[in-house]
Amino acid sequence: MLWLVVVLVTVIVTIIATQLSIYLERNHGILCVDMHKVGKPKIPCNGGFAVFSGLVAGTLLSLLTGYIENSIGIATLLSLVMAFCIGLADDFTDLKSRWKILLGLLPALPILLLNLYTPRPWIPFASFVSISRLYPLLLLAAFTVYQNGANMLDTHNGTLPIFTFSLHAFALITMLLTGKSICKANTLLLLTFTIAIFSYALFNIYPAKIFNGNTGAFVMGVTIPLMLALNRLEFYYILASAPMYINGFYYLTSVKGFLQKESVKRPTYVDGEGCIHASRDSLAPITLVRLVAKFSELGFSEKELVIVLYTLFTLSSALASAITLLLGYPS
Repeated sequence: MLWLVVVLVTVIVTIIATQLSIYLERNHGILCVDMHKVGKPKIPCNGGFAVFSGLVAGTLLSLLTGYIENSIGIATLLSLVMAFCIGLADDFTDLKSRWKILLGLLPALPILLLNLYTPRPWIPFASFVSISRLYPLLLLAAFTVYQNGANMLDTHNGTLPIFTFSLHAFALITMLLTGKSICKANTLLLLTFTIAIFSYALFNIYPAKIFNGNTGAFVMGVTIPLMLALNRLEFYYILASAPMYINGFYYLTSVKGFLQKESVKRPTYVDGEGCIHASRDSLAPITLVRLVAKFSELGFSEKELVIVLYTLFTLSSALASAITLLLGYPS
């Protein structure tokens, strides 16, 4: 039952780290304006350290208790540290888009260099397909796509943590339903990641008590390709990530490239009553939130909007899990 201790400590560390971050940032004036609320309240800017602490605690304990191999534990920790540093650098220096893309490749290196991936992803109707030469390149791309995609999806209270939590929660359900033991190394790692992000999400969901910052976005984003590769759930994660891909595709095609967010018009606007509407400006980027906002002529309150998004993310992950299982993902 040591795995239960790992889970409990992960929860405790995440909650304490989040509350500490909120306290310190408030006391030192590290506050950001919540643009989607009437009165524009200011809340702590960066929960990256908090979620990072929970993920590291879970990984370290899994390593120290012998549930995961040294190579897996070390590679996971290195990837998390790299993502944390990239996000922190972005928060402090506002990295150019090309640097975010290039630096996003780095957290993949521990997995690749320690040969902790299996270049035979499961594909429906074809079983496990060998793509030895192509897989490392695809994994490199996955790391930078998910980190930057997570950053782009982090637009409203709780959207990114709920998206990431949903992906991992239904990935865990998929593994358990195919006979994987909770004590199995990579399954326990997935469980601790899921629990850490859920514990942190309690403070970021509407109404948020702390923002994620770029640090939090990159750290949560890197957990997806890590779990995708270590648990061999490529098909599920790609399918479940449809909302992120839709958001990224429409954004990039509408702005015609990788532009700094400061140079791009806002895709939505808030009226005097606090309702969020899709921008009528043809030059504003098309995003998932803008597409959702178009469904209401009267606009959504922020609470209504995030509930729609939370539901969309959950249904996307649940449907991906069901499809994966129905198409015969092996036990």
